[in-house]
Amino acid sequence: MKFEPAVGSGYILTYDKTVHSNLVVTAGIGWFGEINNQFNQTKFDPSEVAQGVIPPNITFDGQHAPTSWGTSGAWLQSVNRKLGIAIVNNWLWTKGRNTFNIGAEFRRTYQDDNEEQTAGGHFSFSQRTTSVPNPADPNFGSEGSAFASFLLGIPDEANRSNSQELRLRNLDLSPYIQDDIKLTPKLTLNLGVRWDIMVPFTENSNNVVFFNPATANPAAGNLLGAATKLGNCPGCAGYNRADIHWNHFGPRIGFAYQISNKMVVQGGFSVAFLDGGAYEYGTNKVAVNYGNLLVGSFTRNSTGTNASSYGSWDTNVLPNPPATPFNPGLGVGTQINAFNRNDGYAPYSEQWNINLQRELPWQIFLQAAWVGNREVHLPSQLNRIDQLNPSYLSLGSQLGLSFADGSAQAAGFNLPYPTFVNDFGGSATVAQSLVPYPQYSYIFNNFEGSGSVYYQSAQVQLEKRFTNGLAFLAAYTLSRQYDNTSSGFSSFTSGGINKYNQGVEWAISNSDQPNVVKVSGTYELPIGPGKALFNNKGVTGQVFGGWQMGWILDYEAGTANGVYENGSPFPNGFNRPNRNHSVSISTASYNRERDYFLGKIGVAQMFNPAAFSVTPSQYVIGDAQRNYPGLRNPAFYNEDLNARKRFYFGAGIVGILQIDYFNVFNRTIFNGPDNNASDGTFGQAIYQGQNNSTRQGQAGFRIEF
Repeated sequence: MKFEPAVGSGYILTYDKTVHSNLVVTAGIGWFGEINNQFNQTKFDPSEVAQGVIPPNITFDGQHAPTSWGTSGAWLQSVNRKLGIAIVNNWLWTKGRNTFNIGAEFRRTYQDDNEEQTAGGHFSFSQRTTSVPNPADPNFGSEGSAFASFLLGIPDEANRSNSQELRLRNLDLSPYIQDDIKLTPKLTLNLGVRWDIMVPFTENSNNVVFFNPATANPAAGNLLGAATKLGNCPGCAGYNRADIHWNHFGPRIGFAYQISNKMVVQGGFSVAFLDGGAYEYGTNKVAVNYGNLLVGSFTRNSTGTNASSYGSWDTNVLPNPPATPFNPGLGVGTQINAFNRNDGYAPYSEQWNINLQRELPWQIFLQAAWVGNREVHLPSQLNRIDQLNPSYLSLGSQLGLSFADGSAQAAGFNLPYPTFVNDFGGSATVAQSLVPYPQYSYIFNNFEGSGSVYYQSAQVQLEKRFTNGLAFLAAYTLSRQYDNTSSGFSSFTSGGINKYNQGVEWAISNSDQPNVVKVSGTYELPIGPGKALFNNKGVTGQVFGGWQMGWILDYEAGTANGVYENGSPFPNGFNRPNRNHSVSISTASYNRERDYFLGKIGVAQMFNPAAFSVTPSQYVIGDAQRNYPGLRNPAFYNEDLNARKRFYFGAGIVGILQIDYFNVFNRTIFNGPDNNASDGTFGQAIYQGQNNSTRQGQAGFRIEF
């Protein structure tokens, strides 16, 4: 039995017992705990905001806009406690040609999280409030001053909200069985299966609020689409967690065959279920996002005119809003998050490989492999619940008409529900009124899992064990990776342009690097004491001997990139241009690096901007793909070298002088090209400093005795 500290704050207890000559039992229990970012930065009390002790977040727009300041990005309080417990039991049983591993793994995790980020409040000052009063005037906005609005104390909009602690829990039970069958002295077959019973997260008080598309919303004229909540209260969902998906079976199949006493071929296939879906609450930001509608919140949206929605901040105290009781009308006029009891499915990875291993002369080991990986049900944001249907783009600029100033009504458009203008203020546009659920500004689904990744590679590796003073490891990877999402973090994935046409999202990945070469090694010169030349500890041995060199070489192709243009009526806020297929694009070679280095130019045109054309208006969807294989960021080249010299002083005393150089050839990695087709510098790499470190060296001397 062993009891030892784990990496981090935790402990592992293991137990091994040989029950019989062919049966060994292993059991272990471990826990890992973390107290992360637990602080009360200002020892704040809510009343201190009104007293001016805590400065609110102040932002500006338009001309005369100073730098934002205040509590933005500075959390006032954070309590984040985490605990994970794992119990594992394995029975190793050998019978004839079979070696069985039978066991199970149990995991239980806890997180108590409260992040107070917005209790300081927020005021936004705009040039609109000091502009000409008529929004139809062509000079509206342009003649105002955001800083003047600040001096007058008239914010354009204001908001403040508190937070609450969510106490999240989940658990997993995963039994498994694996059989390694030695069919012949040269052939071994591996067969196994793991069953991941992943119980989705719960919250101790069921304070998880989310969107229900099938319920009438009393705060939005009974339009379908309202808030619901975990639990069994009136208006609640009627369940405390998502359903368990019982079909998470992961097979494992493999083989190893000895072709000769110096060559082996191996292969395998497996399915592994990943930490995701409704089982996972960390990367899905449940504690940060899904309880927000229950906390105290005060909002005054911009009117879109020169009239302040808040009034003078000298005479109005930004109130400390009390907690909000649950009701189905929560979130109207703002964002709501989505969740569904069927979200319990987990992402999974299909992995396969076949490799050949060969022992070569001079203690060199060769391995060549084909490796593949396909991942399914990754977070993607490709199916945005509240995205405007592209059929409405035919309305053109009418989509920007406002119900607040009456221009939308004058053009014949009707309010989607009676209090629409009150809920959205200056954002009560025709475009907002035509989305599937106009009562919400955005419906964010952390659990939308339509993402997929496909990776294949050929990998070759040469390794020489340390003999005759030389050891090295050299590896080359030729790969290609396609996906429709390039982030595994649901809150930060960018999503797609148009959920009604997702074909252009399946493209070369942002992480694709088709060629990667890495070489490392060390070499001791055969000179000096114990070596072939000058084998003495005298003058010649001391001067010429004891030298050792080492190196780490890294050469990686640039990652793939895409293009976009300004302006879009879609919620994700960007668009893509059209691709002109008659014009080729390529950033495969940054052939002006030398001119950059010599300072001859500050701009290099990396691809022909005529390869893309900006769409006629923001109401036209371009056909460009998300990424292109020929449109890449600069490659990464780096060489690190060192030299070491030993001095022998006798009586077991050795002095070591070592010199290290990083980026020894002073490689310069520049910015990628401007990929905004709306810019005048589209396709250019503009020198703004280098993205890697310049050449650096260090020297040290030590004595060992």
